[in-house]
Amino acid sequence: MKNISNILAVSFKLILKNKRRNIFTMIGIIIGIAAVITIMSLGNGFKKTAADEFSDSGAGKNSAIISFMTSSGEGAKENPFTQQDIDMIKQKNGVSDAKIKENDDTGYSAKMTNAQKKGDISILKKKTMESPEKGKGFDADDNELRKKVVTVDDKIAKDVFNKDAIGKTLYIDGQGFKVVGIANDTMNQNVVNMPSKTFEQYMIGLSQNNPSLQLTIAGDADKKEVANKVADELNKKGSGVGKGQYSYNDTEAMMKGINKVFDGITYFVAAVAGISLFIAGIGVMNVMYISVTERTEEIAIRRAFGAKARDIELQFLIESVVLCVIGGLIGLILGILIAAGVDAVTPDYIQSVVSLSSVLIAVGVSMLIGIVFGWIPARAAAKKELIDIIK
Repeated sequence: MKNISNILAVSFKLILKNKRRNIFTMIGIIIGIAAVITIMSLGNGFKKTAADEFSDSGAGKNSAIISFMTSSGEGAKENPFTQQDIDMIKQKNGVSDAKIKENDDTGYSAKMTNAQKKGDISILKKKTMESPEKGKGFDADDNELRKKVVTVDDKIAKDVFNKDAIGKTLYIDGQGFKVVGIANDTMNQNVVNMPSKTFEQYMIGLSQNNPSLQLTIAGDADKKEVANKVADELNKKGSGVGKGQYSYNDTEAMMKGINKVFDGITYFVAAVAGISLFIAGIGVMNVMYISVTERTEEIAIRRAFGAKARDIELQFLIESVVLCVIGGLIGLILGILIAAGVDAVTPDYIQSVVSLSSVLIAVGVSMLIGIVFGWIPARAAAKKELIDIIK
């Protein structure tokens, strides 16, 4: 053990002695490891984001989602999951709870009942809407006070109020709401934004455009089997029978499939980036050969004092490993910083997750490069006999 510590100390001294040459040698390792860590961190981030999204949509271990699709493929005009349906489902074996699943990004179907214009609209619940394109919108105080205010989009403003909507009254299912702003939705038209607490007080009974039922499965029950039985029961006795189809989609299985795709893409791209590590290994081998040539006298002196071939080999092999591990650690830190920078620049789209496996891969690959590409020069140094050096 003492001999190993001495070799490590000597290795660090020799690396510092030839700083410029060794820094250039490590650049390839630094770039390769940094690229691999960045790619793996972002890949893990994508997986975590996907897992969170699927978890929200019912991919949890004890959670299942029953969806409903109308025969025409359009959104359901009436809620296909009535309280009677929910009470019936709660009685099924394996179901511990059932409730309508709400998504804050999905609108609620309602009727616009102004005299000038009648038609379907979609209501989005919002805590605040303080920066509409026109008007003042509504804030948290308006939400807490449950004020009957809304923002509308350009289409409603044009069709109902002839583009002069601010301050006017929009009637929804016969109830009047003051228009306090114009705010457009990039994906949909006829969209109304309403304070969430106002919605909960005045818009009772509305359903989202694509309603679904969230089941909580008992711990000892088979989720897939229970969910399929619930879907079959609803297709026989549910309130939406004849208007569409109830179905269960195994989102957990979908999530596992997507994770496999993410893993495949991540490892493939990381392997491509790892090509630079092979090139870096060639550079390490070259530098170690130069080091062996430069230190022929040192080898001769050590052999004269009784050093064995394996001692010489171990010395150069450890120097190669130390050189590569230093480069690997620098690359690891650089990769984490790059991934964190990408995360900071695009927080809504990309996040990075540095896993323990990534760190172990970085250190392990660095050591492997040092061993594989340092072994041949180390063997060459070990084969130098004292008598041959003197000649």
